[in-house]
Amino acid sequence: MPDHKEFSRVLFVAADAWRYGGRDGRQQAELQEALVDAVNAAGQASGLDPASWERQDAGDGFLAIVRDNGAELALVDPFVRELNAWLARFNHVRRADTRLRLRLAIHHGGVVPAACGYAADGAVHVGRLLNSDPVRAALDAVPEANLVQVVSESIYHGSVRQCLTDLYPEDFTEVLVDMPGKGFRAAAWIRVPGTSAEQLSSLTGPETLAVCVRRPDLPAALADSVGRAALASFDAAGISAVEKISNWDNDFVVPLSAPDTGSRVLGVWVDHLTRALAEAGCPAMSIGIDSDVAAARQLAASQAAAAIFAGAADAPPVLIVSGEVHRRFVAGSSARMVAPESFRRVGTEPESWLRVPGYSLPPEPRPDRPAPTPAWAPASAPHHGPVSNIGQATIHGDHITGNVYRDGRMA
Repeated sequence: MPDHKEFSRVLFVAADAWRYGGRDGRQQAELQEALVDAVNAAGQASGLDPASWERQDAGDGFLAIVRDNGAELALVDPFVRELNAWLARFNHVRRADTRLRLRLAIHHGGVVPAACGYAADGAVHVGRLLNSDPVRAALDAVPEANLVQVVSESIYHGSVRQCLTDLYPEDFTEVLVDMPGKGFRAAAWIRVPGTSAEQLSSLTGPETLAVCVRRPDLPAALADSVGRAALASFDAAGISAVEKISNWDNDFVVPLSAPDTGSRVLGVWVDHLTRALAEAGCPAMSIGIDSDVAAARQLAASQAAAAIFAGAADAPPVLIVSGEVHRRFVAGSSARMVAPESFRRVGTEPESWLRVPGYSLPPEPRPDRPAPTPAWAPASAPHHGPVSNIGQATIHGDHITGNVYRDGRMA
């Protein structure tokens, strides 16, 4: 049984060579030697001592524990920079299929010495990041790249986001490492030296967005109006090649042919759609957006949207996006009309984010307030009593039409 007194928090560095298994014995031996030389040279050039690292070698890579408390900043920035430069020189005279290309993961977490190496969460976490689909996809997406770097949440927030290195937060692309079969789910940040975060996001993210515009009790006559309004809004926002895939919930697939298409969908298109729905007399719509059609439908039909309809007097449209879409197109975005600060997180399993156009923050659900009467509902019975006007409101006895403002605020 591990001795809890031996528990400590350390830095983890893990590396894996690209397409190692498909090489012959001589090529594998050359690659192993080159990997050791690359790490030693990059470590020495960045003020580190790789010889002092506790390493578990695996032929095509390694897991190393770095106990130097001052090593984190050097590992995240100069070590990776020097490693990339060494690999560039090594690969310059080699055929594309014989190059040494690396996935490199860095994490700060717990460790306990164990019979077969190390126990506790740290070694597992860095291994999951190293072997995750987004990291593999990044290296495949940039064939000229020598390495892809991935850092855990603890590293990103502790070093990068605090601007303690020469790297900037916008140099990294946030991804979700989701391995349900292994019970692992965590945020991570990836970077390919020489490739901008925007380029990397467009290469490694989904190639399409699924959009669902929905209102469960919408009459058939208005459903066609919603579909036409949504399609016209895509054209108005400069988004082409949109495919309508269903006539039931007004579902659309948007090809992401340019890096800014997703941001334009969440910003300019939502603005055009909001105005078009208001003109069509059906503003109370929910809009779900994800990379998967079924997930977009679930978002549009979620309880979070229904709660907004019941809690906001003016029954505005509601935009709900998945965690993946939020991370890729909303978080940290400066795109026109996206406004990251106007989104509120409404779920964790799965994660989703909500925005109500026209509100700086989405209104909180108000279960004590009845749901608004939709624009297509039959007119209510006339009210009797004295008629008077206050500002933008008309009072018919005990019934008020419009908004009453008091001291500049709506009563």
